[in-house]
Amino acid sequence: MSNNEQLVHQKRLQRVGTQYNWALLLAILVSVVCLAGPAAAQAPPTTVVRQGHVPADSLFKLFYVPIEVPAGTTEIRVQEDYNRQGGNVLNMGVYDPAGYRPGTTAGFRGWSGGAKTAFFINAQSASTGYVPGSVQPGTWHVLLYPSTIAPSGLDWKLTVTLVSGPAGSAFVAAPAVAAVNNQPGWYQGDLHMHTLHSDGRRTPAELVDEASAQGLDFLVSTEHNTNSANLSWGRYARPNLLVVNGEEVTTTAFGHWNALGLAPTTLIDWRYAPQDSAIATYTAQVRALGGLAIINHPFFPDTVNRFQFGVRHFDGIEVWNGSWDARNEQALRWWDELLRQGRSLLAVGASDTHTAAPSPNQLGRPRTVVQARSLSRAGIMQGLRARRAYLVADRYLNLMFTAQAGRAQASIGDTLTMGAGQRIKVAFKLRGASVGTVRLLGANGVLATSPVAASGSTTVQWQLPPGLPRYLRVEVRTPQGAMLALTNPIWVSSQ
Repeated sequence: MSNNEQLVHQKRLQRVGTQYNWALLLAILVSVVCLAGPAAAQAPPTTVVRQGHVPADSLFKLFYVPIEVPAGTTEIRVQEDYNRQGGNVLNMGVYDPAGYRPGTTAGFRGWSGGAKTAFFINAQSASTGYVPGSVQPGTWHVLLYPSTIAPSGLDWKLTVTLVSGPAGSAFVAAPAVAAVNNQPGWYQGDLHMHTLHSDGRRTPAELVDEASAQGLDFLVSTEHNTNSANLSWGRYARPNLLVVNGEEVTTTAFGHWNALGLAPTTLIDWRYAPQDSAIATYTAQVRALGGLAIINHPFFPDTVNRFQFGVRHFDGIEVWNGSWDARNEQALRWWDELLRQGRSLLAVGASDTHTAAPSPNQLGRPRTVVQARSLSRAGIMQGLRARRAYLVADRYLNLMFTAQAGRAQASIGDTLTMGAGQRIKVAFKLRGASVGTVRLLGANGVLATSPVAASGSTTVQWQLPPGLPRYLRVEVRTPQGAMLALTNPIWVSSQ
């Protein structure tokens, strides 16, 4: 073979080798794509659009928009759009195929009310207010609930995106511990608050940090119409702080009430009206779990008692919500009127906080102080149920209130039994206030008054004239009339 022939042959071999290398590289790339599995082969997301109009006469009506979710869907995303002219407000939630009709919560997957216009749900996570978990195929229902409608009505649109692909690992709940200690004592707590899981502006972590800084021993999680926060409080545990599960049952048209002391997965339905005669079923559901049903801020807005369910179904009234104002004054009068009728309803105070301090409804202002056998869910609920509680404006106020007749003695929440001809001796101690007036009250009004000591430590003793007051309670007010402290009653009976 000549030198020229050898050179041509070598170039041919190089070309063949290059072609082989490219073929090998292409084969490897094809193999990688094939091995990539479902993620590389998954179908593009599917978009479903639903839209409609809500006339002005449909205020507070429930609208369920059906969405068909095919098998293989691993995430659902919903975007809500509506015209806000005239103050329109459209609330939103969602139910999966397990059930959506009022009276069942089996298919509940979340509620954000008017606080969000978009949410997502997949196996590992979900938007705050919504419950993570597998996206089951079948008919889902997006709940739309107009709480304000302009005279021209409300136009709405839902854009639903259905995503397929690997489902991933499942969400693991981390509820709060049921007990922090087994020590008896008086424990300070806030019974009404909101985070990003409803219409609040704080994360759960930020809330518990502030609770610790404010010296609270316990707080009750009360998001609007959802239990999503209760599934994760254990992730934000802080030493010596108890979190009790609850829910603010928000029936916008008929008032709000707090379900205190729930199981982490419990949801109390809100989709009923007073004429449905269903409220007793739901308050009984709360009590069956060892909890309490409390009427919230009953006079909102001003001068109108918006709470329209029968008070007989409830265990107590939030007589003090946030900064003391005319609505709280009205709630206090209502509670006192019920006491005079012999109804021993618990009075509570709470911040109803939505934003971090400083704010008009600041966490722990006011707070409810509960005598409990332990800092535990069971202990706090038992103390509240026994009405062994008083309310104060801030952390530095504490008090003691007792009544005695002969050898019988009683404190807040107790019943004092009197013998014939006996008189009642009352003792009251207050620390943390240096101005104001202490008032002892009964069914007939003010029984005695005393000034708050300038030293910041006040001790008062009264001996009442003969007679049998139905109950005794104490208020402490500033010179301007704002409330500083308020006790639940000591009840009085004869032998």
